[in-house]
Amino acid sequence: MKKNYIKKYLNLFANLNKENIKNFDNLVINDVIFSDPFNNIKGLDNFKKIFYHMFDKVEDPKFSIVNYAQNKDHIFLKWKMTFYAFKGLQTIEGMSDITLNKEGKVISHLDYWDSSNGIFIKLPLLGFLYKISLRMFKVKIN
Repeated sequence: MKKNYIKKYLNLFANLNKENIKNFDNLVINDVIFSDPFNNIKGLDNFKKIFYHMFDKVEDPKFSIVNYAQNKDHIFLKWKMTFYAFKGLQTIEGMSDITLNKEGKVISHLDYWDSSNGIFIKLPLLGFLYKISLRMFKVKIN
């Protein structure tokens, strides 16, 4: 049974759209915890709001699952998200640490990705300042 929830959860992300966000209802607990560089929330309704917001704010977001590993109650997921913004196709790569309960439902989903390189560097003024600051820390190797 646990494996069935996991496959459905990963499949939902790989095919996520505004109409099927409601399918999380059967795959996560009501008190699910979610965090990423911009959000730290609790609760199924708030969890779904994150994805509704994403579809409202960016054009054509898509997740692809690059790889995943699983042990007893954790899934470690490597993913890639593409979307259109800032006059072109954007890509963010990240990792997720997903914790499951005994039944296989998701109790927490913690996303890790670099918001600086993923989004901020593409903003005109902020991106310029960020690129300058990166030069200060880059080691020159001959």
